[in-house]
Amino acid sequence: MRGKSMRQPTFFMDFRYDYTGNLSLLDKPTVAFFASRVVSPAVEEQALRWAEACCATDRVVISGFQSPLEKSVFELLLKARHPVIWALGRSLYRRYPPDVEEALAEQRILIFAVRNACRTGWQTAQTRNYAIASMADESVYAVNEQGRTSSLGVLYGLEVGTKPVRLISLPASCGSAPAGTN
Repeated sequence: MRGKSMRQPTFFMDFRYDYTGNLSLLDKPTVAFFASRVVSPAVEEQALRWAEACCATDRVVISGFQSPLEKSVFELLLKARHPVIWALGRSLYRRYPPDVEEALAEQRILIFAVRNACRTGWQTAQTRNYAIASMADESVYAVNEQGRTSSLGVLYGLEVGTKPVRLISLPASCGSAPAGTN
């Protein structure tokens, strides 16, 4: 039911975003997935194994699916026909790739726009990531811990202790903890 009004979910907050797809996915257990733009092959492998394991659960994965690893997870989940929530840091697209259109037709996806902008910039990405974290029952972070801090490290630090949070990264001996996690 693209563009049509659907029943409001029992979700804890008023959902006032532009959206298309299955709004009732918000009523299911959700897990947020965040990934740095650059991660090691070992972190990528762990994250893809995590995504495969998610397919055997009833948890809906919510993400911006923006970074290369997030896009790989998105493709894996769509191929497995697993339900997803795609949060955009920009306005809704007018057209979607065939696999996304198929997921829309089968009510396996909810796509929503956090901001009404033409492109995703740094600020809209931060707004999107915070909205994703706020909506999810748990969160998973696949991060690059070597050499630079990340806004994901700050978000991770805000979430730790408030709900289940998993960090996929290299062992501590190979890098330092993300900003805000010490």
